[in-house]
Amino acid sequence: MRVLHVVATRQRRGAEIFAADLVRALSGDGIDQRVAVLRDSSAAVEFPSPIAVLGNGRSRIPALGVNLRTLRAFHDLAASWRPDVIQVHGGEPLKHVVLAARRPSVPVVYRRIGSAPAQITRGPGRLGHARLMRRATRVVAVAEALRQEAIETFRIPPRKVITIPNAVDLDRLVPGRSRQDVRDALGIPPEAGVLISIGALTWEKDPLTHLDVSSLVRQQRPDAVHLFVGDGPIRPALESSIGNLGDAVRLLGARDDVPDLLAAADVLLLASRVEGLPGCVIEAGMAGRPTAAYAVAGVPEIVEHERSGLLSPPGDVRSLAQAVVRLLGDEGLRDSFGSAARARCRERFDIRVVAPRYRRLYEELAG
Repeated sequence: MRVLHVVATRQRRGAEIFAADLVRALSGDGIDQRVAVLRDSSAAVEFPSPIAVLGNGRSRIPALGVNLRTLRAFHDLAASWRPDVIQVHGGEPLKHVVLAARRPSVPVVYRRIGSAPAQITRGPGRLGHARLMRRATRVVAVAEALRQEAIETFRIPPRKVITIPNAVDLDRLVPGRSRQDVRDALGIPPEAGVLISIGALTWEKDPLTHLDVSSLVRQQRPDAVHLFVGDGPIRPALESSIGNLGDAVRLLGARDDVPDLLAAADVLLLASRVEGLPGCVIEAGMAGRPTAAYAVAGVPEIVEHERSGLLSPPGDVRSLAQAVVRLLGDEGLRDSFGSAARARCRERFDIRVVAPRYRRLYEELAG
């Protein structure tokens, strides 16, 4: 069976990291896999299979947000390699696959990784997004909340939408350095409370609200240090807002040592506007770190409130800050929540548990 995975870039982002983990977990055992990358980018994520970079991201059609050369390149790749199933990781790849195929004869599986921003839940945006999703043979929602949104908001037939949770490869999460070594390298005192935000610096992830939360935390915990891991278009605004806070806030950029940084941290902070089933929360849980987060989309499907972390109503910055303060101030609570998070995430969100469900889906669709 041949499976062609389609991703937007090779950057260290959630969709690409999951795709690499899935390809690795499905390697061998009768499955031949290739990866099509829409546009050239820094090669931060390694895929254990042949890769075809389809374009450079230029010459886009403004109204559609697609690249004509990329469409032609994908069409040629699919025609020559003849996959049995096309696995699409995210909305941008879905647009290219649907427009390139026109009338797809190969089953297309669309992995829906995030809830919809408000602008595409009504009017022309909703109609366009719904039309794209209907062109997929199956829509895989990474959280039950996203499945319900696809059915209720975008009117996708329930038989076409299934839930397969996000997952991570546990082997990637083994730290290479001790907690103290990482803190020493970053110049963080042993007694400091460390919160960490992991994700792209984008509107969806809302890093400025993360900064607002840590500012409130420092009013009660002046020793608190906030680590931002990730990069993106909001970085200049974030740098300007940080101003002269000195070592209290660190912008670390995109990193390949996330397990080490989680070992050095005490609490994962998540204050996203829109989410799916965030991989960073799963990674933190597997590392035994509790999460303080807004209860958006699939986050409550990972974090059990008052058992493996603390959840706050979306938009309630003060409540979220108090959750962080509570966790930073109680080592016993952190340990208890961290142990529960580790057990839950390893049982439900290990790629070895989730990958067989994709295999069964591919076999069903490929006949």
